[in-house]
Amino acid sequence: MKLIIDFDKIKDLLKREWLITSLKLMHIGFQTTEKPQTVAQYNKDIEKGNIEIESGEFTSATDLKSEANKW
Repeated sequence: MKLIIDFDKIKDLLKREWLITSLKLMHIGFQTTEKPQTVAQYNKDIEKGNIEIESGEFTSATDLKSEANKW
């Protein structure tokens, strides 16, 4: 038997990711009932990303490689 989880009802993204990770680690099968993203939400996400980039809130590939080498 698999759990059926409506991830759209979990508004806190960290809680949603924690739940998915926990279920996978415990090898508990689950199905999602996520709804497709609307065009309006897609456009909002793109705009948010553009604002982050324009304000310098991003990590370059070079910076990421330097950080990964420290691990």
